[in-house]
Amino acid sequence: MKVEGLEVLVTGGAGFIGSHLVDRLVELGCRVTVIDNLSSGKVENIAHRLGRGARLVKADVRDPSAVLEAARGCSLIFHEAALVGVKRYVENPVEVIEVNVMGTRNVLEAARKLDVERLILASTSEVYGKNMKAPLSEDDDRLLGPTYIDRWCYSTSKALDEHLAMGYFKLYGLKLTVLRYFNVYGPRQECSAYGTVVPRFIAQALAKKPLTVFGTGRQTRCFTYVDDIVEGTIAAARIDEAVGSIINLGSMEETAIIDLAHLIIRLAGVEGLVEPTFIPYEQFYGKWYEDLPRRVPDTSKALKLLGFKPRISLVEGLSRTIEWYRHNPSRLAELT
Repeated sequence: MKVEGLEVLVTGGAGFIGSHLVDRLVELGCRVTVIDNLSSGKVENIAHRLGRGARLVKADVRDPSAVLEAARGCSLIFHEAALVGVKRYVENPVEVIEVNVMGTRNVLEAARKLDVERLILASTSEVYGKNMKAPLSEDDDRLLGPTYIDRWCYSTSKALDEHLAMGYFKLYGLKLTVLRYFNVYGPRQECSAYGTVVPRFIAQALAKKPLTVFGTGRQTRCFTYVDDIVEGTIAAARIDEAVGSIINLGSMEETAIIDLAHLIIRLAGVEGLVEPTFIPYEQFYGKWYEDLPRRVPDTSKALKLLGFKPRISLVEGLSRTIEWYRHNPSRLAELT
């Protein structure tokens, strides 16, 4: 599918990944409609594009009529809207489930009714749950903890999104691809108690405060710079062979959280001024939380189908991200 010049809808397009996707689509000559309720997304993330290739519809993806109207005339939909952030999972699992599942159903139904040519659904590595296999391939089993552990509500909601998507593909012939993102980071990422580890560490380092490491810090993740994710996401829309597929998208470079903390301290130029500090998970997330020690993707399918291979190293990506936060100190204030 040729992406250039299309009418495109990006749900959650004022958020972190969504706004970077909007940037790239506008650069490709697309006319982009963004639907976002701005609960965590920010107008400032896309302000430079409004009226210059993009328009914003302030609405909630749980509103089916708003989604249908926003999608009208679009040939391509990128569904990035979701309620994310571990602290949100444990504080309000009901809203997490409602936003993720109802929102996805509304997007899929709008795409079906309007005969949209292609839909790309953003999913997550969280669907694998506690499966300790490394690397994890798309066909591997899901392994989750008990339902009273709120951490697993997000995994469950996104897995149900995938089931819905594959149902629409099989029953209605809706051409779609599901992408499981692995630990995306970069400029514009939410920097608050609800954000993820990279912006939190950067905010603390730049404020010359101890970097709070949960647990032992030996747990590992594979961090992927947002520009690489955007290119892989657009590639999924271009390539017909990706239709009907679920594809891991991420880096295979495994990094321990404690090593990430020391690397950010070094890149931020605050060595000798701050150190990591260790706190129990329960102190921050509460009693109903459970973490996993390792998560690594098998990205061979992404390479084969999409030609996807991350090009930005962790050092380069973190350096870019730290520099962005230096020039946008108001975003650091959300946490510090």
